Amino acid sequence: MKALNIALKDLKILLRDKRALLILIAMPFIIISILGLALSDTFSPNPSISVFDIAVVDHDGGKVAKLLVDDTLKSKDLKKLFRVKDMKNDGEAKESVSQGDLAAAIIIPKDFSSQLLNGKSSSLQMYGDPGEAIRAGIVQSITTSFARRVSAVSIAVQTPIKILTGEGVIPFQEVGVLVPSLTAKGQQIAKDPQIKIETKKSKAEKSLSAIEYYSAGMAVMFILFGAMFGAFSLLEERRNLTLLRLISTPTGRISILSGKLMGIFLIGAMQFAALIIATRVIFRVTWGGQWLAVAALALATVLAATGMAIFIASVAKTNRSAAAISQIMIQGMAALGGSMIPLMVFPNWMKTLSKFTINYWALDGFTQVMQGKDIHVIVVPCMILLGFACFFMTIGVWRFSYE
Repeated sequence: MKALNIALKDLKILLRDKRALLILIAMPFIIISILGLALSDTFSPNPSISVFDIAVVDHDGGKVAKLLVDDTLKSKDLKKLFRVKDMKNDGEAKESVSQGDLAAAIIIPKDFSSQLLNGKSSSLQMYGDPGEAIRAGIVQSITTSFARRVSAVSIAVQTPIKILTGEGVIPFQEVGVLVPSLTAKGQQIAKDPQIKIETKKSKAEKSLSAIEYYSAGMAVMFILFGAMFGAFSLLEERRNLTLLRLISTPTGRISILSGKLMGIFLIGAMQFAALIIATRVIFRVTWGGQWLAVAALALATVLAATGMAIFIASVAKTNRSAAAISQIMIQGMAALGGSMIPLMVFPNWMKTLSKFTINYWALDGFTQVMQGKDIHVIVVPCMILLGFACFFMTIGVWRFSYE
């Protein structure tokens, strides 16, 4: 009963602190709104790249060059991806790329077509904007693919001629009659690839919007910040000797510390509940509909945050040092655990490191529930979050000093 009274006292103090409530409740909504709107395309189930401009400088004008420009780059499908501008001057095209006006420029040299049709080598030049690496990479991939197909056709035309003339099947003088038909057939093959790709969509799990993802991510991060108010309260009461005065009363040390921890837990639970309800009402976040799973994950996350609060209070001597430690731990775990940057963009080695954070496991559970998966997916995240809570609480209670 005494522990509960201490917990309720801390809760009342926080509810009177308008500045603290602003940080714990209002601030997450501001960040969720900003990140949700700014990164909405990143989370789109059908991400797209806006149409961009490229240039072609054709010094050749031959059959192969037209095959590249008219039948490939200016094809109906690729018009949805980029616009091709015809330019006459190499320097103008390069300057436009360097100025960022074009994503890439392709320069076709003189005699490009005749060289290839005669079985000789030639080369294309492509200049890409370093600031448009993705778009320039797309153009490079298309150009490289075309070059490989043309090379394959050239080999397909020249090889049988060399074999037939070498074996004496046909006189060398009659090669000129055979080349046009083989070349025409090769061009047709280049235009109509024999390999067809058939795409079928499988039934996929629900994709998350940016608002949904950051509702979970910011909720977890600000739960950790909220728990730090409990750590600061413990340090402040130790500094002004309130804890020593409480110890001198019939209230035991266990009741005092239990009450403080219960207060931190109640504050975190109320904060999480407020954030879940508010995001549901304001942003229409469903949280997956598995309310038992959401509640279990929320409570496990709050327990982990409570454990971290007592741990920081046990290693810090002053509120200033506690603030520094908490900033490093919370922002570090938020950045590495996916609260700030989506986990899906992390390289594999960072994903491995992120598993050592509270944020990773809380987000892993919440996002899976939001995607409509069964309740059993929360078992591992909840167990690991409770492991964090036990680890931090054990060290924190052991090291905490009332003086």
